[in-house]
Amino acid sequence: MQPSRARRGAVERAWVQLVSAGPTLTSRERIDVIAGARRAWAGAEAPEPGTGVSGEAIFWLAVDAEGITHDLVSDFARRGLPLESYLEIVGVVARLSNIDWYMRGIGSGITRLPDSDPSGPTGNISPHARITDSWVPMLGNAAAPRTLDALPDEGEALRDLHEAMYIDMDSIDDWTLDGDLSRSQIEFVAARTSYLNECFY
Repeated sequence: MQPSRARRGAVERAWVQLVSAGPTLTSRERIDVIAGARRAWAGAEAPEPGTGVSGEAIFWLAVDAEGITHDLVSDFARRGLPLESYLEIVGVVARLSNIDWYMRGIGSGITRLPDSDPSGPTGNISPHARITDSWVPMLGNAAAPRTLDALPDEGEALRDLHEAMYIDMDSIDDWTLDGDLSRSQIEFVAARTSYLNECFY
């Protein structure tokens, strides 16, 4: 079976978005996030020296995301990492893991890091985001598909990749869905993956 064009297209769009400037981080900083996460996945035992609080966040998100606690996120903020920047790092690491493991799965190498773009952060942060029942600013109550919506461009990028790899958001409640895989097969794979990742969703 050939890789899906829709999935390859979503991966290509996601990669361009990942290495471009985000709402709070420059292109260079986001590329550093990618490099830090890959270093952690390759077996690094500690954050890269000199990367500060953001380096710690990148490292622990990559190697022990399920072990991150509210107290740790609050500690990051107290030590100078704004919650919006932490949220942006979460989004970059999460989508990167999807992209890198997909590329390996189809027999391609991971995408090489490009030169950084000189543009600064976009500043696109929702003025309506609030901390409710979550650890970070969100729009409304905590829900996985809306995790990044305080950063609108990141939220859209997450859903664009999510829909290609999983299910269109409009079809989430359609249990009759049937394509290359049946809905029950899709959910079996999703449940197994979540279990292996220790994801409480």
